[in-house]
Amino acid sequence: MEFERALFRIHQKALLTGPLRRLRLQLERVLPLFIAVQIVVLVALHRAYVGQSNCLPQVLQHAGLWNDTLSQPVLADDAVLFLSLSSGDGITDLTFVEKTPNSSVVFSESNSLALYRFALDRELAQLRKGVFQRHNFEVHNVSLSVNCLAPYGPLAQALQVFDAWDGLVINELAYGFHSRGFLERLQNDETLEAWAWTEDQVESQGHSLVLSLLRKAMLLLSASLSFGLISAVTGLFIRIAVHGSAVLMFPMALAAQYLGMSTSRMSLHILSRSFPWIGVHVDVLRAGNRPLWPLFRSHLVFLLIQSFAYLSCNLAWRFLLYRKSAPEGFEENIFSLCSVIELFNLIFVRSVPTAALYPKVVTAAVVYLHFYILSSLYPFHGLMLMLCTSVCVYTMVYCLNHFEEPALAADPFSHSTPTSAHPRALFLPLLSPSWTLEAAPLWTMFYSAEPGSAFPEDAMRHIQSEEYNMP
Repeated sequence: MEFERALFRIHQKALLTGPLRRLRLQLERVLPLFIAVQIVVLVALHRAYVGQSNCLPQVLQHAGLWNDTLSQPVLADDAVLFLSLSSGDGITDLTFVEKTPNSSVVFSESNSLALYRFALDRELAQLRKGVFQRHNFEVHNVSLSVNCLAPYGPLAQALQVFDAWDGLVINELAYGFHSRGFLERLQNDETLEAWAWTEDQVESQGHSLVLSLLRKAMLLLSASLSFGLISAVTGLFIRIAVHGSAVLMFPMALAAQYLGMSTSRMSLHILSRSFPWIGVHVDVLRAGNRPLWPLFRSHLVFLLIQSFAYLSCNLAWRFLLYRKSAPEGFEENIFSLCSVIELFNLIFVRSVPTAALYPKVVTAAVVYLHFYILSSLYPFHGLMLMLCTSVCVYTMVYCLNHFEEPALAADPFSHSTPTSAHPRALFLPLLSPSWTLEAAPLWTMFYSAEPGSAFPEDAMRHIQSEEYNMP
């Protein structure tokens, strides 16, 4: 209970601060338009670029990498394709050199925006330069016009500002050759980023209607389970981190006391009252003239180990949940978003309307984010993540403005009003008297909370009495 009261004080200060309130109201007015624009842009870009190749086929035909009989491109298994993005115009600028055996890339355009190396197999693309040249592998150099990829000037400028060419090039190559592939982005012969895909991932969209619906149902289930796992583990770690980080305040207060600051003793007393789940142990040890460092060390080591375990979970999720190519750092951004969602849930979700709305909307947004990135080989990850983040932020400020702030001014003796006596409007049975001082066990995170009306009147009477007794 005291742990929840400490969080409730943060909740009150954040809601009653004038500048933060003005920011919340402004965000509520601006974000809907911003979200609508993002949806329109995402739909337009997805329909224009994802799952199709519009410019590369004519480039390959001009380069002689085309089979007229089969009407499809041809690239040998032991060949490497260097592709440069050029700002030139017309078909004459689309192709530079058809074949250059026993050499590396030979582009001479000074207006190249990006350079990529593509091969059907990773092993061939990652051969050392000397080994590659000694075996006389075929090297094809082609140049792809930016004006073909982005025929509209503002679109080309936006793609250039956000450096969003990678996704377009991956879709062009994957759906131009309709085969497996390995792609690297190069700069000064160094690999900046790499992507790989299989033929099954490319052809997954060509199934019948029944198989397509079954695939989407499986993807939706996978997206839901992925978010459920990330949310549960992240929420658990956030609670541990907030609970354990309070111990850092006590060594600082003791250090101030040792240095002779006049307010240090009062600060330690205030800390013991503010964080009693640690302060009660500090008081017992001090009363018995026992050293405090073992207590602080134990808390800090536990917090360090839990942090390491959470980072290990992040690494494991990349292999278990995101087994496909994605922009560098995309998984970390999802983990950061989930951390913010869970931290907001711990501190600010207190009224019944917020508890009913916030988890549903946020879950739907993040599940759809996972569903979107899993449905296609390489969609617009960054734009979809930005849209999902905007929806989550709007849900947060809406709940604060319309539910949480009015709840602070409501009848304090109502069980549906969060107060210091009952910091949340949803309740759990008091299964242990130790919860009045200590934090509730971590497993209670997964115990369903209910509004006060769901409990017998006798069970809620002591809460009302505590409200009367609160100073």
